Amino acid sequence: MPDRLGIVTRYLQNEVTYAAIQAAETARDHGVPTSILARSVCRREVCGSWDSRVISERGQPFRRWATRCDRIVWTAVPPRHEVAFAKDLGIETGLLVNWEELLPEHQGAASVMDKLLIPYRCVSHVLSRKWRLKGRNILMPWDVPAPICHDKEKRHKRCIFFPLYDSQPQRTDQLVFRLMQQTLENFKDTTILVACGRRWSISSRRMVRGLRKIYGDRAVLVVRPNMLERILLFARSNLTVWPARFESFGLVGLHSLCMGTPVIAWDIRPHNEFLQAWKNSVLVPCKTSENWLGVPEVDEKHAVFEECLLSLLRDRELLAKMEAHTHVGLENRRKQHRAGWAEYLK
Repeated sequence: MPDRLGIVTRYLQNEVTYAAIQAAETARDHGVPTSILARSVCRREVCGSWDSRVISERGQPFRRWATRCDRIVWTAVPPRHEVAFAKDLGIETGLLVNWEELLPEHQGAASVMDKLLIPYRCVSHVLSRKWRLKGRNILMPWDVPAPICHDKEKRHKRCIFFPLYDSQPQRTDQLVFRLMQQTLENFKDTTILVACGRRWSISSRRMVRGLRKIYGDRAVLVVRPNMLERILLFARSNLTVWPARFESFGLVGLHSLCMGTPVIAWDIRPHNEFLQAWKNSVLVPCKTSENWLGVPEVDEKHAVFEECLLSLLRDRELLAKMEAHTHVGLENRRKQHRAGWAEYLK
């Protein structure tokens, strides 16, 4: 029996890989047999249920693997000849759009795709405006495979989470370590949780260990947590600090809200499509610069983020109010996400 859906992606601890795995799981929930082809990178440490099943392109070339598929979705724009090869076999082609990686020269391959799977409205908008790619877009507001927490256990000691795994270190600058230090220095009843991944630098680990020497067990470093451990870290925290300067899939913010934890982040797209200021989050005002496509990146004096964080931590009433409203809108977003996949897979 052919694998009706094939997904081509780099396979490592990265937000794009996790989005690909979620796509595969969603397809299987719809009864669609699915396989994942690992392109260029294949690390068997990503997801317990897929690590042993993912197919490395080194062992099975794309053209041989593709003959078993009725549809193929890429998470990065492939060469145009690869799309043409699939189409010649009668395979439906699709691209799960990661807008931050798109380049002008990708337009040719993207324009001949049968379907473009769009995780945010802002992504659909820039593609329609820049490349006039609209008719084949399927909007599926992105979601994460986590339960939605409505009532969170109250804790006497406050815990602040800094998720710095996957590609987050590349999206965050040295500001984050000052935020950690200022949190510990100004709030004696507060613990910070810092989660790091494989690509964390030695200097970054050294900075957190320096905080541990000063503040003891109020600074906790968790190295390379798996997905379940990450979800539990969100669940035990009162606030997620997420100073990413640019973003594509927004997994950090979505996981945090699902686990009942409000977020402080920059006020940029796509954050502000699911983070609601003063309801489930604090969105820090900032100036941005945009690349050729219109993808925003924060270009701001970082003292503003620090001031907003410290102000929020002093306002316990506001933090408690936001914590009680993290679930608002998530069920509707989940329905829209599933509806998008149902439309694609029908």
